[in-house]
Amino acid sequence: MVNQALLRTKTAHIKKSMDRLLGKAGVPRKEFRANADIQDIVTHNLQLAIQGAIDIASHIISDEGWGVPNTLVGLFEILREHKVIDEKMSGLMKKMVGFRNIIVHEYDDIDLNKVHQILTERLGDFDDFLKQITMFANL
Repeated sequence: MVNQALLRTKTAHIKKSMDRLLGKAGVPRKEFRANADIQDIVTHNLQLAIQGAIDIASHIISDEGWGVPNTLVGLFEILREHKVIDEKMSGLMKKMVGFRNIIVHEYDDIDLNKVHQILTERLGDFDDFLKQITMFANL
């Protein structure tokens, strides 16, 4: 059985990061590209939100005994296979994991236009993820 208290805590952490991000969502692209402090706030909180989703996925899979994925991306495939999240959400979260890896491991220079696009157009994906998790876990 899934530990609901842990899921509530992780969900609250994601929502806290989302609040910080929403506070910067109105920053025009030009200002965003010119302001390293805003860039840091946004990339850090995106990283925290994505990591929170990874932690939630890992916890559910572990508690349900659904195996151990080979990669972080595999977490969201397993959730999809068990109908915790839908196929579209699985694909979106896999992309977010890739983006997180770029931030954390500095694989490439961070594309500030992409970061701004996520900030202004994709934050709702986290809400949708949390709704699907909440439905599964009866939170």
